[in-house]
Amino acid sequence: MRKLKAFSLLLIAMTVTLFAGSISETHLAANAQTTEQAHHKKKPAKKAKKASKTKHKKTTKKKKTVRKHAKKTTKAKKKHPKKNKKTTKAKKKVTTKKKAKKKAPKKVVRKNTKAKKLIISSTAPVATSTMKAPDSNYYQSVDGFNYPSDDHATPNASDTLNIPAGYLFSFDANTKKMVQGTASDESIDQSRQINTFHPSTADINTKVNINNISTDQQRQLSQYAANLVNDLRHKLANNYPYTQDLTVTDRALKAATDVAIGYNNDNWDFTKKGGHDVSVLDDVFAANNFTAYGENIAGSLLTNSYINGPVTMANVKESIYGAICAMMFDDASSDWGHAANFLGIGFDSSATQEFGISIDKMGQIHFEIYQ
Repeated sequence: MRKLKAFSLLLIAMTVTLFAGSISETHLAANAQTTEQAHHKKKPAKKAKKASKTKHKKTTKKKKTVRKHAKKTTKAKKKHPKKNKKTTKAKKKVTTKKKAKKKAPKKVVRKNTKAKKLIISSTAPVATSTMKAPDSNYYQSVDGFNYPSDDHATPNASDTLNIPAGYLFSFDANTKKMVQGTASDESIDQSRQINTFHPSTADINTKVNINNISTDQQRQLSQYAANLVNDLRHKLANNYPYTQDLTVTDRALKAATDVAIGYNNDNWDFTKKGGHDVSVLDDVFAANNFTAYGENIAGSLLTNSYINGPVTMANVKESIYGAICAMMFDDASSDWGHAANFLGIGFDSSATQEFGISIDKMGQIHFEIYQ
């Protein structure tokens, strides 16, 4: 009986031990599962991050691809208009050439007249050797003052200055003097519409050496300018002799030549020096025993780089005509001092006004008035 009880107790102890071992294994398994689950949970998280990065990269690539395509499309669109612009430019160029053949003078005026009034800004040459005159009377303008010219010469051409409405200078019948009023833009604009240079067939066939103008040509050019100014004086004063006419004299021609020589020696470009070479003017004045003098000076396009072929008498006369028009009708930037000189304001009205023109090596035209 005691043996049976002992055996039963031993059996119970073994059962308890086995149960305890099962509990321990179950706990370990549970710990292991928890670890695996935790590890499993972390791995997907890492994968999820990778997937997110990959997806982000893919999305970014897609976006970049889309942007790149947009850029290409944009560039393609921009490139296409450029071709159109080039085509347009080519068309314009052809059109310009055609116009140049038909109306070269107008083209020259547009290209070479950036500066207003008297000071001319140099740009491109007025013509090329490929531009041929359609006939022997064709005239190519070299105006630098925005005043038009005929594109064909005529045998009996003549020029005059027409007074625009509202012109600021007028003649006072009571005081018998020329008075200055206020300039208007309308008057300036109209002056360009009613004043045109007319070349003659004789002048387009007469060559002029700008660096060595003959005395006869100098006299002819001086008389041409004097006639223009005197005619305008007469029109304004209703032919009343409020002052003496400009008279071309040998002494004035010689003095004007000396002035041009002085400017040449000093390399005096008035657009860069800021005005007149007063030292030269004073020396010439003193050497000839004059009592008064006045100089109007204007730049021109009378250099070989602007003229297709040799300079002609018509080219020089047109430059003189445009310069006088600019100084008479569009001189606000100089407070109308050039116009006052030409109208004889400030000179002795009873004394002879000797007059001469010269051109220096820089193409500057000198209008010299002496008393």
